[in-house]
Amino acid sequence: MSVTCDRPEYENFIMNDNIKNLDQLSRRELMAVTGALAAIALLDSVPLIGAEDNTKNDQGKTLRSIPLQVFCGTGDHLWGRHLEPVDSPATIKAMLEWMSETYGISRLYWRGGQTMMWAEHFRVGPEKLLAYDWTAWKHHLYHDLRINEAAVSAAKANDMETFLYTGLFEFGVQPDIGVVGPYPFEDEIRREHPEWCSVDRWGERRCPGPIAFCYPEAREKIVQRYVKNVEQFGYDGMCFYTYVENCGILYEDEFGFNQPIVEKFQDKYPDTDLRTSALTEEQKQYWYACRGEFVTEFLRELHLEFSKRGKKLSVILDAKDPDYVQPWWSQTFPGTGKIKMDWRRWVRDGIVDELWVQLAPSQNQYETLDLLRDECQQHGVKLTVRAIDPFHEGWKPYLKSEVTPVAVITWKRNGIERVTHQEIDQRSLDSSDWKTRLQAQTEVESGRLKITSERVAKLAKDPHVLVRRRTMYALAALKSASQVSVIEDGMFDDESSVRIAAAGALAAIHRPESAQRILDALVLDGFFQMKLAAVEALSAMKERSLPFLLTGAKSSNYAVREVSVRSLYHLGKAGFIMEVFPALMESMENGEEDERVRCHALEGVVGLRQEVNSKDRQRIAHRLIKLLSADRSTQVQLQAAWGLGYFYVPTQEADREKLVNCLADQFKKYGDNCRRSDAAFGWRLVGNSLLMCHERGLKRLESMRTQKTDKWLAWLAYEVVYLPHRQMKISLIDESEAIERHEKYAPPFPGYRT
Repeated sequence: MSVTCDRPEYENFIMNDNIKNLDQLSRRELMAVTGALAAIALLDSVPLIGAEDNTKNDQGKTLRSIPLQVFCGTGDHLWGRHLEPVDSPATIKAMLEWMSETYGISRLYWRGGQTMMWAEHFRVGPEKLLAYDWTAWKHHLYHDLRINEAAVSAAKANDMETFLYTGLFEFGVQPDIGVVGPYPFEDEIRREHPEWCSVDRWGERRCPGPIAFCYPEAREKIVQRYVKNVEQFGYDGMCFYTYVENCGILYEDEFGFNQPIVEKFQDKYPDTDLRTSALTEEQKQYWYACRGEFVTEFLRELHLEFSKRGKKLSVILDAKDPDYVQPWWSQTFPGTGKIKMDWRRWVRDGIVDELWVQLAPSQNQYETLDLLRDECQQHGVKLTVRAIDPFHEGWKPYLKSEVTPVAVITWKRNGIERVTHQEIDQRSLDSSDWKTRLQAQTEVESGRLKITSERVAKLAKDPHVLVRRRTMYALAALKSASQVSVIEDGMFDDESSVRIAAAGALAAIHRPESAQRILDALVLDGFFQMKLAAVEALSAMKERSLPFLLTGAKSSNYAVREVSVRSLYHLGKAGFIMEVFPALMESMENGEEDERVRCHALEGVVGLRQEVNSKDRQRIAHRLIKLLSADRSTQVQLQAAWGLGYFYVPTQEADREKLVNCLADQFKKYGDNCRRSDAAFGWRLVGNSLLMCHERGLKRLESMRTQKTDKWLAWLAYEVVYLPHRQMKISLIDESEAIERHEKYAPPFPGYRT
């Protein structure tokens, strides 16, 4: 079966519901720690194009090579444990060696450079449990194991260029918005200079994500940062994507009203007030162009500094609408609002060295490449395209025009899954080439290669990290009970990717001793992905793991306690509620316990509300009220506030007023003179829970909005009701409705909290 770039299933996967499913899969891991991206799949025989090569695939067909580049989205790889690991110098070295030797890849786009800048310049708060834990995991890898330096070094050793891949507008968000709900994750530039953020027509709401490039001082500061990073780590260039990863915008034309943009607009339309006038379509287009003019100015200044140092600049264009910034995957319009991408000017003026056409249905990509090709060739600008099937015949005319495909290793099917083109059979497990041994284990896992589990298990001690890792997956696929101890031993490997794979493999095959072995392994490795794998495996063991989890919930080791508590929740969902519920309540109520474990326990208790009887639901509600009112931990208070929203409906009428009073009293603490550590965002969680209390909660919020003595309280109540934000969901409203709401309901704006 040939794989083509315009296959219907690919087109649907990219642009329609299936891309939402992929996003949701990642989100589900974030919220419930269940599931993972599917294991890397093998492509069927693919028609390839390019210069002849003598190597053959396992069907005996001649393979050919083409100019090819690759993108590694390290954040995805450090979250989804089934993706190729980038969690050590050894795994990165192996991945780039395979891509160089098997596919001749000439350039690596490395998103790890973005993560490194985040670690240096972003404030990251503990209030979002898993995201904070993920950040600690990344900190270990980037600062202790120095994987950034390892990536650049390995690329150079394989004659690859390395480009720092980051977002042109991605500077974090005000913490009440977040990517996945309220979550402190914001660049120091936005915190120290809120006036540099893109703002709405009233100068009140800041656009989540961007710095407005209309301020020369902001451009200068960012240019200095990027120059420092490319020089410090030895990157050959920088590549920008142009979407923002958050759901904070309420309507398409909400932001972009900073004074320099207003003034530039009025130079052409002096009789039109950009902030208050109804714009014609022509005027809107000019406004978007005004916003884009300052983006062009930033790119010009950055390119000038890069050119002095021999560095290159690349920008990604949206394949469907290359004249404007990209929307985030599956979203209908950009989270920045519309900003003109004047790529023609960039090409003519030599402001960029490369334009990259983003993924889209093949027809959109072809049309955009046709649009860009002649102009880029004429001015010596490199043209690159993100491809699912980089070897497909459809790219042939573009390759002749020196268009280079980019394969994306985050995706399950990307054309470069095979680590070798050598023929695979049983003898391959004994090959001197690690790539051949790895490919053989991959084909055992997929069922293509039939071989005994004893033979497979011998490679659990292989000298190569990726072979040992894949052995764990292969043994899990074979489900041989005789090899469970081999998988368990893998959890004590020197390499974290092997340990993580082994822990996850025990979800498929295990024995009575496996649960304790997992908990023992967590004492030595309590980082993010290991805990994800452990939760999945322990949850799959059900009654076999239950006694170990009940004991583990009281362990002196933090990782053991956390994983035990999180796994108990899943066992509660699986029918063991009688045993699980008391243990989770105890962990939630234990004031001496680590607050993160208490929050995980609280989340589990709330998640099991449908599994317990009405008496226990009332008990939970009463306990949450007490925690919100009196607990010393801000983190626990916020988790309790979140949970209470789910208990208004099942709570008896006599207690509903008490519940609403508790939430309202908590919300009032965010008013004038608030000194709480969560002053900038905690109100959003409390306010959203009040909204879940139906008319009673809304009435309380409205009374706080209309009172005149506390300006912050009034504004925050207005935001909750009329400027909504829910987790992982853009709460769209009509622009005219937003303007009307502001005129009718908005109290005086009190300023910013960071």
